[in-house]
Amino acid sequence: MCKIVVVGSLNRDIVMQVPHIPKPGETILCSSIDYFNGGKGANQATAIARLGGTVSMIGCVGTDDAGEALIKSLCEAGVDTAGIEQSSAAGTGSAYISVSADGQNSIIVYPGANSLVSPEMLNRFQSILAGASYCVVQMEIPIASVEAVCRICNLLGVKVLLNPASAQIIDSAIFPLIEFIVPNETELQILVNEQGTHTELAQKLYKKGVKHVIVTLGEDGCLLVNHNGVSSFPAQKVKCIDTTAAGDAFIGGFIVGISQGLNIYQSVDYANKAAGFAITRRGAQVSLGTKAELDSFFTSTY
Repeated sequence: MCKIVVVGSLNRDIVMQVPHIPKPGETILCSSIDYFNGGKGANQATAIARLGGTVSMIGCVGTDDAGEALIKSLCEAGVDTAGIEQSSAAGTGSAYISVSADGQNSIIVYPGANSLVSPEMLNRFQSILAGASYCVVQMEIPIASVEAVCRICNLLGVKVLLNPASAQIIDSAIFPLIEFIVPNETELQILVNEQGTHTELAQKLYKKGVKHVIVTLGEDGCLLVNHNGVSSFPAQKVKCIDTTAAGDAFIGGFIVGISQGLNIYQSVDYANKAAGFAITRRGAQVSLGTKAELDSFFTSTY
């Protein structure tokens, strides 16, 4: 089975249930507050492990209780945590998430120890990256480190999946080093920095050198642009409870599918199922399903 490495963030999520996402200047009351293990990197590593993937994680947490809880949670999910450092220089990252009555969310992230994931740290863990077939990286760590991951993996022959969240402008020389890029519609526009339809912008990103561009569109499904042209995939029709970590579930489902021999179209379909299952539950890592749960929920086997 192919090994996957996730390089990214680990956060303690503070989730507040609100009647609606507040407007600028508006003060509202939340009906409940919960604490979960999260961070896009940790979520995606957990999603991969729960779906049966072989996965290691590289990242950084503080020496606080939140950091200990995150490492413990990943270990329990089956993630190799040898690449996670603990530092007293910063506290564990935090995400403050407002979830509305209709399941939509608004998120503010404090990077904390995630900002300590440096190119130098990545060089220390090259042996972990060297043993992988695929590397998944997001943008909740410094952009210099994101670019360093892509360059190191290119030298090692490891295929990179970049989830550009939260989106930032990156060096255009990095795009040809990326096998898969998975932005949502907002992130796509930031990356291309132009106006146009989702298809037009995805095609422009493809022309920058990315091998496969997969744009997630929420309830409208997703869009794939690659050497075969443009393909659209409908979203799963499920009751939405909480969209937190839906994108992370999608990434996990997709890369597990690819690593286990599904073609890219089958992998996108599996990713949609993983995301669809996740939005039927509240929270981040706790909403991520196992392969058995997905098979049972959608009454199909992969």
